[in-house]
Amino acid sequence: SAYTGGFAISAMQFDGGAAGPTAVYGDQLPANSKIYTFDGSSYSISTYGTAFVPGQGLVTKWNAEPPLAAGSAYWVSTPSSVEAIVSGEVNTADSVTNAISAGFSLCSYPYPVERTVGELELSPTAGDKIYLWDGSGYTIISYGSVFVPGQGLVTQWNNSSAVVGVGQGFWYSTASPQTWVVNKPF
Repeated sequence: SAYTGGFAISAMQFDGGAAGPTAVYGDQLPANSKIYTFDGSSYSISTYGTAFVPGQGLVTKWNAEPPLAAGSAYWVSTPSSVEAIVSGEVNTADSVTNAISAGFSLCSYPYPVERTVGELELSPTAGDKIYLWDGSGYTIISYGSVFVPGQGLVTQWNNSSAVVGVGQGFWYSTASPQTWVVNKPF
């Protein structure tokens, strides 16, 4: 993943249990980088910085190990630009089922493949929204009535061609919980 400094929503698209920042990033990110995981109502923050370790002295390490499970998304804040390699086992299951809670959720496409919003295989209801962060603001894609020439009003995403990149997470807003079943795209 390329981080340009500032905030990015990253996606965990590899299996590896619920590995924490040390296993996922190690020492690839600069000092004072932070990872913010969201539980539906609040954030847990892990900071990469200097800590005193008995017998070792001052070392640079992550101060907390929140789980970065496959299919999850989380914020990464870096003080400068950096290229970080996130790797692991690609999920080879024919499909992956994730639960999306009512309200706001940080989501990730479960396979390391670029997809358009229309290819995400979500089961949206009218009013659902996807928020794609570009580093400085959001592109908001809404599910609802859209006028289609020759068809009239159709319920669909108003920007189904918006791209969710490999390693990119997104916010999903819905009024009702959903089951998200994604079929292996390869």
